[in-house]
Amino acid sequence: MAVGAQDKLDKALVKKYQTLKVDNAVIQSSMIDPNKMLGVMNDYANAHMEAFRIQNALKDICQKAISMNIQYTKMKSVKSKKERMAEAARKVVAAQMAKKNALAQKLAKEPRPSFA
Repeated sequence: MAVGAQDKLDKALVKKYQTLKVDNAVIQSSMIDPNKMLGVMNDYANAHMEAFRIQNALKDICQKAISMNIQYTKMKSVKSKKERMAEAARKVVAAQMAKKNALAQKLAKEPRPSFA
C-alpha cells in the first residue's frame, strides 16, 4: 500500500496545498507537556516492570515449594521379557513345591493304615 497521492486529482491537491502554511493554535494550546507525558509513560513502564518482577518471584517460590514437596520413589529395574518369564516360572515352581511339601507334612503326621 503506497503512501501519498494516488491519482492526478490527489497530486494536484497536494501541489496546491503544500506551499500553504497552516498555524493551528487550538492544537498547540491543547497539547500535553511532552515532559509530563514522558514522566507518566516512565511511571507506567516502572509499574509494569515491577509487576513482572513480582510475578517471576512468585513463580520461583511456587516452583521451589512444589519441588520441596515432591517425594521420589525408587523405580523397579526394567526387566526383559525373558527375565520376567523366568521369574514367573520360578514362582510357579516354588508354589508347587510349597504345596507338595505341605501335603508331604500332612501325610507324615497322619498314621498310615496297616495291611494285616
